[in-house]
Amino acid sequence: MDWYSSRDPEWKKQLIKHINAEREITNERVPVMALSTVDVEGHPAVRMVSPRGFVGDGFLRISATDSGQWTSDVLTFCTHAQSNKVRELVNTNEVQLVFWLPNVRVQVRCSGHAHMLFHPENPNYSTLSLDIRRRMRPRDGSDAECQGRRDERRESIAAGGPVEPDVCGEMDTEFIREQAYLNHSPVIQAWYAWPAPGRVRLSDPSLYPATIPQIDDKAEAEKYEANARRNYVLVFVDINKVDFVNLDESTRTQYVRRGDTSWSITEVNP
Repeated sequence: MDWYSSRDPEWKKQLIKHINAEREITNERVPVMALSTVDVEGHPAVRMVSPRGFVGDGFLRISATDSGQWTSDVLTFCTHAQSNKVRELVNTNEVQLVFWLPNVRVQVRCSGHAHMLFHPENPNYSTLSLDIRRRMRPRDGSDAECQGRRDERRESIAAGGPVEPDVCGEMDTEFIREQAYLNHSPVIQAWYAWPAPGRVRLSDPSLYPATIPQIDDKAEAEKYEANARRNYVLVFVDINKVDFVNLDESTRTQYVRRGDTSWSITEVNP
């Protein structure tokens, strides 16, 4: 989350600007954010998670052929396939993410819907329920032409016509998920090979390797690596409302999605 495009919505530009300012003070890689869900009993559940970034930015390229020409406002985080978060998001996928940047005195609340992408070999696997193409836009400003072609493509499909390829960008969601996994440290990757989070810890220390490359037995290492990849879930958050508070400036701005790539902006009392 180091940079943004002039084509991005204003709230994303401001968020990344203030994250970068916070990082200059703390030297942290990326500030964590609070994720609020609803548990299976209807109670609020909040925990801290690390954002993986916005689809199209940094290492989250949309396909192997993407050279960085795409950007979006779809924010991602990851989780273990057997975590409580997964059960909660299956029950209801409405979420809120909160960034608190104490040194620059900024709070950002992002509300939206979470869409999970499991590994193809995971029993819960299905194609991503969010059409990310509707949230993508090219960095070079040629989105008007692309949007027109996509509208024609959707109309053709709706009318029962031929399904033409999307000429405005190949989308490979499994490639995005794999890149998110590979850009974790070996320590974090190993966590996904561990037993289900939130359960009673087992007595066998071999079930909790510090890193997978440290496992001497090659067959065992391959087993743990495969298990880690199967358990890795990338969550795409389709944000529809942002509440941005800047305490230093005594301002509060609300952004509400109006369309695929457009937002309304309202200044409200802090």
